[in-house]
Amino acid sequence: MSELSAKVGLPDGHEVDVLAVPWMASAAPTGAWWEAVATAWLGVQTAAGTPEPSGWVGLGDPDRPDLFIERIGDGTAPEVAVRRAAGSAVRAARERGAASIGFVIPPGLPDPSSAFQAAAEGLGLGDWRYDNLRDVPGLTEPPGLRVIYTGSPDVEVDHAAVDRGWILAAAQNVARELIALPGNVATPRYLADAATRLGSEHGFEVQVWGESKLREEGFGALLAVARGSVEEPQFLILDHKGAGGDPHVIVGKGVTFDAGGISIKPAAGMEDMKYDMSGAAAVIGIMVAAAALDIPQRVIGLVPATENLPSGAAVKPGDVIRGLSGKSIEVINTDAEGRLILSDALTFAQRLSPQAIVDMATLTGACVIALGHHALALMTPDDELSEELTAAGQAADERVWRLPIWPEYRKQIDSEIADIKNTGGRPAGTITAGWFLRDFVDDAVPWAHLDIAGTAWSDEARGWKSKGAVGIGVRLVHEWLRSRP
Repeated sequence: MSELSAKVGLPDGHEVDVLAVPWMASAAPTGAWWEAVATAWLGVQTAAGTPEPSGWVGLGDPDRPDLFIERIGDGTAPEVAVRRAAGSAVRAARERGAASIGFVIPPGLPDPSSAFQAAAEGLGLGDWRYDNLRDVPGLTEPPGLRVIYTGSPDVEVDHAAVDRGWILAAAQNVARELIALPGNVATPRYLADAATRLGSEHGFEVQVWGESKLREEGFGALLAVARGSVEEPQFLILDHKGAGGDPHVIVGKGVTFDAGGISIKPAAGMEDMKYDMSGAAAVIGIMVAAAALDIPQRVIGLVPATENLPSGAAVKPGDVIRGLSGKSIEVINTDAEGRLILSDALTFAQRLSPQAIVDMATLTGACVIALGHHALALMTPDDELSEELTAAGQAADERVWRLPIWPEYRKQIDSEIADIKNTGGRPAGTITAGWFLRDFVDDAVPWAHLDIAGTAWSDEARGWKSKGAVGIGVRLVHEWLRSRP
C-alpha cells in the first residue's frame, strides 16, 4: 500500500527517487535548480513541434532525484492540469521502477487547496493497474512513497485537501478493480459480497435483496432481464447515514455481463461487456468515499445487478413486462436492458424521500457516437441540477455535456400495446433512453441521468486515466455533494 505525505518547500537532496515538475510557461522564475535544464529541454521539444511535452530531463545524479518535466498548457484549468500531470508522472515513475516520487505544486495558483487535492488524486490514480489475475515477470511495483511539495517555504500545505484527494482516488480505484474483473468472477453475487465487505470495513450499511425478495417486492423489470441467466439477480441498498435527513440517492446500472440477451450482440468486442456494471462500481466507490470522508449528507446507493444472457427462459423481443412502477413495458430490444433494471431502481428510489436522484449507466452506444470518449452525457429537466453537475464535472475532470430532453422525443418510445417501449429507434438513441428513465421519476423529484458509455473505460493511459477501467463518476458525484446542503 503506497503512502502519501505533503511537505513545505522542496526535497532535501535525494530524499525521493523521482521529482516531477509541472512547468507552466506563464509562471515566474523561482530560481529552482531544475529551471535552466528544463527550459533548455522544453525549448528543444517546442522546436520539434511536440505538443505539451513531458519526459525525463535529468537522470543518474547521485545528489538529486531523477527529474521528470511536464509542460502544462496555459489554457487548461489549474487543478485539471495538476491532476493530469501528477497522474502522468507517477505512471512514468512506476515504469522506471522508482520506489518514491515527489510532485511539486506549481507556483502562483489561484486556488492552492484545489491543487493539493488534485495532486493527491493524480498521484493515487495515474499508475493504477490490475495485475491480480496474471503472473508476468518484470512487472514493476508502484512507488511506495509519494510526496507533494509546496515548492516554496511561503506556501502552507492544505492537509485536509490532500487527505480528501487521496481518499477519493482510493475509492475510485475500488470501483476500477470491480470493473476490471471478468464476468465469471464479478457476478451479481460477487458485487453484493464485495459491497457487504466494504460496508463493514468503512462503516456504511448494506442490504442485499435476492430473487425471492425481489419477486415479493415486485421488481418485475429486473427479474425479466435476469431470466436468461443462471446467476441470481441482486438489489443492493447502501446507506451512509451522515448527519441524517433526506438522502441523496445515487443509482448505478449493474449488468455484470451483457451479451444482449436474445437480441445478441456481435462477437467482436463482446468481452468488453464486463464493463457494463461500471455505474454500479462507481456507486460502491462513492459509498466508500462517503464513509471514509464522513461527509454530512446522507447518501443512499442503489445497485440493480444481473447478467443479460440468451437462453430458452430469456425475455424476448415483443414481450410485455411490468416492473415495480406498475407500468407495462414492451420490450423491443433485449439489448436495451439497462433502462429496464434502472426503471425498478428509480421507482424504488422515490420511496426514500430523496433530495435528488442521480443515476449512472453505460446505457447507450449512441452516447459514444455523439460524444466520443471525452464527456458523459447528462440529461435532466432540472436546470439547477444540471449546472451543479456540470460544475462538479469540470472540477473533477469528468466533464459532462447536457443533451435535450424535450417532450417531442417522448413520442419515439410510445407503444401500441403497452404504456411504453424500451427503445425509440436509432435517432437520438441516447436521449430516448434518458426519456425512458424519466418516465419512471416524478416531475417533483430532482433527477439527472449520466450516460457513461463513452467514458467508463479507456484504450490508452493518459493523465490520471490508466488504460482499462476508469471508475468514472466517483469524484464527480463527490464534488457535486460538496456543493449540496
